[in-house]
Amino acid sequence: MYIKSRLAGAVRMALALGASSVAFSPIAFAQEAQSDEGAEGVEKIAVTGSRIKRTDMESASPITVLTAQDLEAAGVPTIEKYIQALPAVNGSAQGSNVNNGSNGSATVSLRGLGSGRTLILVNGRRTAFSDLNSIPMSFVERVEVLRDGASTVYGSDAIAGVVNFITKRNFEGAEFVAQYDLTGKGDGETSKVAATVGTSSDKGNVVLSLEYTNRQPIGQKDRDFSECPLTDGDDEPVCFGSGTTAMGTWTSLTPGTAYKSMVVDPNTGEIRKLNGATDAYNFATTSYMVTPQEVFSINAAASYEVFDDTSVFLEGGFTNRQSDQLMGPEGTFWGQVVSADHPDNPIGEELVINRRLTETGGRAFTQDFSDYRMVFGFEGFLDNGWAWDASYNYARFIDARVDFGRANPKRFGNLTDPTKCAADPACPGLWNPFKMDTLNQAQLDYAFLPNSPVVRGTTKQLLANLTGDLGDFELPAGAVAWAVGIEKRWEDYLFQPDGAALIGEIYSVAGDKTEGQYEVTETYLELSVPILADLPGVESLNLSAAVRRSDYDFLDAQTNTKIGLEYTPFEGLLIRATKADGFRAPSISELFAPQQESNLNYNEPCTEYGLPGAPQSATVKANCAADGLPADFKLTSNQSSSIVGGNPDLQPEESESLTAGFVYTPDFIENFSIAIDYFDIEITNGIGTAGTSNIINGCYESPNFSSPLCDLLVGAAAVDRVPYPTSPRRDVLGAMSGILVTNANLSTFETAGVDFDANYAVDLGEGSLKLRLDGTWLDKYDYVPFAGEEAIQLAGFYGEDQWEQNVAAFSELRTNFTATYTAGDFSFTWMSRFMMGTDDESVEDLANSDNLSNHAGSVVYHDVQGSYYMDNYAFTLGARNLFDKQPPYTTNNDDMNTLSSSYDTAGMYWYARVTAKF
Repeated sequence: MYIKSRLAGAVRMALALGASSVAFSPIAFAQEAQSDEGAEGVEKIAVTGSRIKRTDMESASPITVLTAQDLEAAGVPTIEKYIQALPAVNGSAQGSNVNNGSNGSATVSLRGLGSGRTLILVNGRRTAFSDLNSIPMSFVERVEVLRDGASTVYGSDAIAGVVNFITKRNFEGAEFVAQYDLTGKGDGETSKVAATVGTSSDKGNVVLSLEYTNRQPIGQKDRDFSECPLTDGDDEPVCFGSGTTAMGTWTSLTPGTAYKSMVVDPNTGEIRKLNGATDAYNFATTSYMVTPQEVFSINAAASYEVFDDTSVFLEGGFTNRQSDQLMGPEGTFWGQVVSADHPDNPIGEELVINRRLTETGGRAFTQDFSDYRMVFGFEGFLDNGWAWDASYNYARFIDARVDFGRANPKRFGNLTDPTKCAADPACPGLWNPFKMDTLNQAQLDYAFLPNSPVVRGTTKQLLANLTGDLGDFELPAGAVAWAVGIEKRWEDYLFQPDGAALIGEIYSVAGDKTEGQYEVTETYLELSVPILADLPGVESLNLSAAVRRSDYDFLDAQTNTKIGLEYTPFEGLLIRATKADGFRAPSISELFAPQQESNLNYNEPCTEYGLPGAPQSATVKANCAADGLPADFKLTSNQSSSIVGGNPDLQPEESESLTAGFVYTPDFIENFSIAIDYFDIEITNGIGTAGTSNIINGCYESPNFSSPLCDLLVGAAAVDRVPYPTSPRRDVLGAMSGILVTNANLSTFETAGVDFDANYAVDLGEGSLKLRLDGTWLDKYDYVPFAGEEAIQLAGFYGEDQWEQNVAAFSELRTNFTATYTAGDFSFTWMSRFMMGTDDESVEDLANSDNLSNHAGSVVYHDVQGSYYMDNYAFTLGARNLFDKQPPYTTNNDDMNTLSSSYDTAGMYWYARVTAKF
């Protein structure tokens, strides 16, 4: 929840850092903090966004503080869903709703600017891999979300903001938690058990936490809205799918032949044209909607006073995540050639066949991911009261992946050519690709290989900070506070491909080893200067300033500054503003990730371009005709074979950010506060891709394919696919192929809007009622994908997320409203999560569009929870998405016929939780 009153914030923080109570109390944590009693002598603390220690949580920068109690009230088993539901989060992110293209991680994208522009910290220090799955809820004491740029304090990656997880430290006793979740459909079981134990004394403390979660999958076939890939029919969506069919879609390679997109009818054995409505392959039957995972973590922290005012502290953490994704079976996308003399060849001519290899049961992607984190350091105070700390942070991840159901095109070529099969003693005999279920086990063993690459990375961080004030030298308004520090950081990355991939034996996987490393030295200075105090109309006026210099071994040195203002005209009102410039160095993975094929959705510009009333421009129609496409051209699948990956020549991004707002805690309304903050962030030289749809449509909008974007359409041959007979840009089925969307410095972004929140607490009947509303109004989200292109305006629309490269909603308004009533041994919480509807950004004129659905409607999710407290135990029952709200159908979608990363796809979840504290 948000901390508003400066005095209440100080008292609440003192309570948060104090020893935990042994027995449960249903009295809300925030209510305890509202008391003024005990406010004297509150120690100074460091708040996310500054290294200067202070006595309150309210600074010039807007900060959201979420307590462990807030996380528990949300009823989520892992921290992913809670963080991704914050109103300041927009666009897309990795998580349980992402199957196609997932690496098993869970990320957060503040302002919708991308997970790489949101810095994830644990106790103010970096991690090696920003995976929310590595943050166990049971070990989190609070979460501080900084909602403006912080490059001057934390260096690179903090352009959009910071999410800092503060872990438990002064924990006394033992806590055990068990939770079980189940959807209203009876699937998607999630189990969680956690244990935290700790003790403390006047010399130090130690805490140990273990947590295990197990999430079971939900298939796309298990929900009505996603059980089949849909396409627009005349009046309603109809089941369609992929043109790479289970019985094989083939085209003759003989010039001028009429045999294009043909099948052998499985019932009659006759040769006929592909009928997408009846023949297309339903890949939803073997695709996950919610991906499964198992996560085990063990974390510990300790501190001990070794000398007066000097303590040693240790932190350690290990997380193992085993996650899976399942997609439709591999197809012979590489352009499987069947020789003319194959005995099952229906026309006796050399042909290319696109056959879905259903015998494998699907492509399975698995990750065995381990994350290590170790911190060792000292902290203390000098005789003059200055505080200091020095620490070494070592973080490392290893992602051992195994993919199953990956094809060896060379051996498949042997299976469809009698001469080649006879020449290979290991060939188990010819395969008939013109019928379903004809691959036998010997052929499967011969032509398929597992792909087992390994990805690993390391972050090493040496930090030293000193903070204090100028002692006896004070300004009339008070003492000048300051902080200085130095940081040295080393980063390295390695992608080690599978041995078979190295020699090109596995289709569509990266076969080049990539590795790299860099180091950076940074220094910073912060000042907090009281300008005026205790004057009429000016209770206080403070100026804050920070400067940071970053010296990377592969970039020119960067200097960034930030300035902030805090004005309190009278008790209860804080007016604040910040202005900062920042930068983001390319991440180690952006520099060195392998370049490989990815099948990304796109908007096909030539759909039925030649029919009467077709909406395309004359230029697009001419280019579609030049491609040799029929007038009624329509794809069976709108996935492109694109090339994605790193670029070692990247340069840093630069940014400017502005925030301005106020916090008001009126004395005439007890226990009420409200905060409103305006934000504006501009990013130049942004790292990203031009976007698959942007490249394709920009090229086709240019006369005679004259746009420079057309140079990024490198063609089907670049991804080992057979080209369309009359267009090298397309594969044999007509889909765009070989789109170069690797990382580059080419984007500019500007986003602006307003964050708001309000809190109120009141005694009601025999108990107390707490109300909280927080939200974000997105006024602007514009980005220019490359020089010369018009700005794409996404505020209030859904479109391609530039970071994740899939379609997501950028809602203008997102709000969370929470009401909690506590009385005696009972408490009840109701939360509503609202997301305003969006329109399809890619459709210029929605009124004249032929698409059935260019609008994703507004949605309100209702979550409820009830708890009963008895001695040292708490028993909780709850439901998320209580009314089982289903996601909307959109013609332009990423997966599951909807905006899967924006809407709840699993439906209602029931859960039960038991907590014991001793």
